[in-house]
Amino acid sequence: TVAKAARPIAEVEADSAVAWPTGVEELDRVLGGGLVGGAVVLLAGEPGVGKSTLLLDVASRAASHRRRVLYVTGEESAAQVRLRAERIGALRPRLLLAAETDLATVLGHVDQVQPDLLVVDSVQTIASDAFEGAAGNVSQVREVAASLIRVAKARNMATVLVGHVTKDGGI
Repeated sequence: TVAKAARPIAEVEADSAVAWPTGVEELDRVLGGGLVGGAVVLLAGEPGVGKSTLLLDVASRAASHRRRVLYVTGEESAAQVRLRAERIGALRPRLLLAAETDLATVLGHVDQVQPDLLVVDSVQTIASDAFEGAAGNVSQVREVAASLIRVAKARNMATVLVGHVTKDGGI
């Protein structure tokens, strides 16, 4: 069944797609002005290039502008992320941190926090018992990403998924 009927494009309200700046000029330029509720962005790059630090800064800036932010770390411990946040001045009450690798638990945090922005660092570390294989394999990443996209659309929640570039250059 269809929850919302398709309608003429001219009748769709454009106000809900207004981007809110991240505060990082180059990132805003790449994103077409900033983050948008319901949109999902994949930020990919080689390990160690600064993806986590950049997104922690973006998350902190969003939290300082009265947005609820949930930062999910599957790569590092919560303590490691907290130390980085301290180093870059990113400690904010509205920036919530969860160290998780289970999709159901991540979705539970989303239900509880109801964030405006969700950052998942990285999508390769999240797995679900509902799908075959270990975290990071192609079917797990595909299904986890699809689940997070569905939730982002349903909640009108901006979402940034971190992806790593593999040794052979793939994402």
